[in-house]
Amino acid sequence: MIAATLKRRMPFLLNSGYAAITNASALLLLALLTIAGRVLSAADYGRFNYAIALTLIVETIMDVGLGPVTVRAVARDRANASQLLRRVLGLKLVWVGIGLALLLIITPILRPDPALIKLCYLMGLSSAVRSYLLTARGLLQGIDRFDLEAALVVADRLVLLAIGGAVLWAGYGLFGLAMAFVASRVLMLLAATLMLSRVVGSTRPEYDREAWRTLQAAALPLGFFMIALNTYNYIDTLILGIMRSDLETGWYSAAYRIYEGLTYAPAVLAAVLTPTLSHLFVSDRQAHRRMLMRALAAALALGAVLGGLVAWIAAPILLTLFGVKYAPGVAPLQILAGGSLFVFSTWILHAGAISTNLDSRLLLTTTVGLAANVILNLVLIPHWGIRGAAWATVIAEGLTVTLLFVQIQRRVREA
Repeated sequence: MIAATLKRRMPFLLNSGYAAITNASALLLLALLTIAGRVLSAADYGRFNYAIALTLIVETIMDVGLGPVTVRAVARDRANASQLLRRVLGLKLVWVGIGLALLLIITPILRPDPALIKLCYLMGLSSAVRSYLLTARGLLQGIDRFDLEAALVVADRLVLLAIGGAVLWAGYGLFGLAMAFVASRVLMLLAATLMLSRVVGSTRPEYDREAWRTLQAAALPLGFFMIALNTYNYIDTLILGIMRSDLETGWYSAAYRIYEGLTYAPAVLAAVLTPTLSHLFVSDRQAHRRMLMRALAAALALGAVLGGLVAWIAAPILLTLFGVKYAPGVAPLQILAGGSLFVFSTWILHAGAISTNLDSRLLLTTTVGLAANVILNLVLIPHWGIRGAAWATVIAEGLTVTLLFVQIQRRVREA
């Protein structure tokens, strides 16, 4: 009764609460990765995070923008949610196959280490299944069922924490942890399929050539953007793994996980804003502009407070969570935390760009940021190691948020 009343009178507030629960559940994943960091050696932890970085990049190829397009399309036409889901799932089967084939080829080229190759293949299977879960989340966001999305995500991470923690406690190590990721994601795929079948009906993948063509045309700009964005987020880990050592990758990954945890706060706002702003852009442009600017101001303030706090107490946070063997990661964490103003703003601007159909501009801006990040990493890592990787991330983020803000302001004025 209380939830129904809030849904009717203050839908944004209630959805923000559910989105907060969804994003706060990422702390469960952080808990598992923290346990892994303590149980595994720092070098094995570096290998594991290298595998995660590579497969998360490939995962965006498996999705190729279908997730964000699902949110936007369903938010604008909820009556056809079931049919859209079936077509998206059918098209996704093709892209998952392409992604897995690509992973099969590039993994041994980047690092011809048999054990690492096996690890990447296992994590690739986990990413393939997770790609379907992301589609389910997109549909639930689009039909304004943030409550079901929260339940799905929390359950996913609880199961992963339980299985992964048990495997690590039992001493199965690195490959046992990878198998835990695969097993837990398969279980949650079954649960998500059952949930969606009750909400929207049939979830059987559907082939429709014309619909696929339309979907793909809409999704490709966003897909290329997501590929560029994920590559941007994890390229430093890949370059460290290739140019330096697994040990340094482990140190940096511990710092980056805490920095990544900071982004859960603006992610709450972005998750709720995307469907709301998408609707307002076609119904009330002035309300769209006001909401976007208020959200951006809130993100800036939040970034200043949280980023400053983490930079100040970086050492006790990192050493408490991961242990003294990760002490070299304190300096990179301080650098990354200092860039929170940029990354917090970026989350909100991404939501604004998607809502205003700035897909191609979003791709171009992110590609520029990615190119800058790669160049900076290649220049700074050989001389500065993990500190260089952190500075590369912050500088590239500052460039990206500036370009994105200019593009969105121009688009809003034109509208």
